[in-house]
Amino acid sequence: MGKPEFVYVIYIQTTAEKLYQALTDPESIKIYMGGYGPGSSWETGAPVRWKMDPDGEFEETGQRVLEAAPGKRLAYTWHTLQPMHRQMFDFASDEEWDRAVRERSKVAFDIEPAEEPEMGIKLTLTHDGFDSADSRMLEGVSGGWVMILSTLKTLLEGGRFLDEPA
Repeated sequence: MGKPEFVYVIYIQTTAEKLYQALTDPESIKIYMGGYGPGSSWETGAPVRWKMDPDGEFEETGQRVLEAAPGKRLAYTWHTLQPMHRQMFDFASDEEWDRAVRERSKVAFDIEPAEEPEMGIKLTLTHDGFDSADSRMLEGVSGGWVMILSTLKTLLEGGRFLDEPA
């Protein structure tokens, strides 16, 4: 049996080009990732720096762009657990933490037309490369990606966010 993975499919009323742009545009990322998130030139091999604090600077976390095909696919290595995650996930021991921080996963966004044209664009997110089904990073991204992609969908479909006046 292979390593565990998180796969999430969502349909968005947009174009493939606008979806890819939102995945790579700093201002869009700031909105759907709540001020956190990646920054890069989004060229294959380029570093993906990460903003761990909305008021902070982008940090080098060892991430790299694996694939960048506008309108079709974006893939990059994911950061390892960071010091802020130790408290968030309440690690029981130093040994457990030491094992967990070595895990390096990756994420891919596959963009394609929906099976039914009226459904818009099909976005399949695959986050894989986890060491085990008990991975703390897998636990974190499983809930996180659903929230992030829901916000991305709202942004691209012109919806209203709760903090916006009616």
